[in-house]
Amino acid sequence: MFTGIVETLGEVTRIQNSSGNKIFTIKSQFTKELRPKDSVAINGCCLTVISADEQEFTVQATSATLEATNLRFLKIADYVNLERALKISGRFDGHIVLGHIDEVARIARITPKTGYYEIKITGINNYELLTDKGAVAIDGISLTVAKLLGDGFIVNIIPFTYEHTNLKFRRPGDFVNIEYDIIGKYVKELIRNK
Repeated sequence: MFTGIVETLGEVTRIQNSSGNKIFTIKSQFTKELRPKDSVAINGCCLTVISADEQEFTVQATSATLEATNLRFLKIADYVNLERALKISGRFDGHIVLGHIDEVARIARITPKTGYYEIKITGINNYELLTDKGAVAIDGISLTVAKLLGDGFIVNIIPFTYEHTNLKFRRPGDFVNIEYDIIGKYVKELIRNK
């Protein structure tokens, strides 16, 4: 389980194809603290560390994971958001993020405002899982829905979050991972089964 509070950025240094799967090597600040079998959210997608040294760690994404996430678009030198799994003794700052991506959507626009950035997300299929002022994770970042639109939604990003996540490298048209709030998913399932 994660909180959607990005710890650091990682840089993709190598991508290996492996029978339809991909093995990503990522350089990060906390690599030396990682061990094989640890869980790490990469752009919000929970993956298992398969090896680590002092500077880089590797994870494997299956073909199903690649199809369901924006990891399939990663290239060498891309920056990804990283978060280690929540420790039971740690602070819970964001919202419950499982690392299970619901869908991939697009950034329609990034608009600098006075004291924040407004980002419009479009191309979503699960609109009913959004609620005004509700939680959503975009590339693993815990955010609040600022406004619901007919073709998507808007989030407002403070400068600190913008500068300390991969949002500063994003452009309109880029694909982002979306994970909806787990509470909303459970409510939808309860209603569907009644």
